[in-house]
Amino acid sequence: MILELLSIIAPVFLIAAVGFAWARMGYDYDTAIITRLLTNITTPCLVFSRLTTLDFPLSQFGEIALITLAATLIWVCVGYVTLRATGIPRDSGLPPVIFPNCGNMGLAICLFAFGDVGLGMGLCFFVVTATLQFTVSPWLASGHFSLVTMLRSPIIYATLLSVVVMAINVEVPAWLTNTTMLLGNISIPMMLITLGVSLAGYGIVNLRNSLIVSLLRLGVGFASGLFLVWLLDIDGVMRGVILIMCSMPAAVFNYLFAQRYGKNPEEVAGTVILSTAMAFVLLPFLLLFVLES
Repeated sequence: MILELLSIIAPVFLIAAVGFAWARMGYDYDTAIITRLLTNITTPCLVFSRLTTLDFPLSQFGEIALITLAATLIWVCVGYVTLRATGIPRDSGLPPVIFPNCGNMGLAICLFAFGDVGLGMGLCFFVVTATLQFTVSPWLASGHFSLVTMLRSPIIYATLLSVVVMAINVEVPAWLTNTTMLLGNISIPMMLITLGVSLAGYGIVNLRNSLIVSLLRLGVGFASGLFLVWLLDIDGVMRGVILIMCSMPAAVFNYLFAQRYGKNPEEVAGTVILSTAMAFVLLPFLLLFVLES
């Protein structure tokens, strides 16, 4: 079991460590360009290539999407009440609670823990959280909802196209599958390297607030996942994927949006780095629970 856990955790930690070391040594890394490449090209290709090549029922995609929405609703409700009670500003404290790092960390862990099937299910969870993050996060930060921002997200179109392909059961041409798969395969290692680079530049300026929000993200995330898989009697790989995705730390994009709109970016950065550090410590126990139950 120790070797199995190591085979899952070590690649995630080591690849992120490469990015961390790269930044600490002072080498250039244009996070903005890499992020645009990931969000506009490689990740949509990953979504399309994986969802259309796996034997993945459309009904299962819908089930995971609804579970993701239910989990997010729980995070919003618990997060809102707790932040109000603790006096933490909701415009900067709520996004890290409701938007976990399903991309940079979650997808890699699902892949190494459950293979391509786990990655496919993880992508279903990821596309819902990514769509919400690119619409709700700017809304919370700026106070204005932008339909244009949502419609500019290529992940939405990759998901819709994948759903159509799955619904009509059409075979995708080999040249398109191979092209999107090659581009998509870049995504996970680049996400992990970017995570490491990002963490190297952050610090913790308000330990109290960052600790409360981090505990909310990890604790409520795991508890909500456990509740939903129990309530819906979900087992097997899907159970593991949901628990892993729900238990991920705060996403790096929470900091990027906070910085863009001037909503306590230093405090949000502290939450990202603290929740990620805590997640790496707790990850072996999470995987042990997921794999043995």
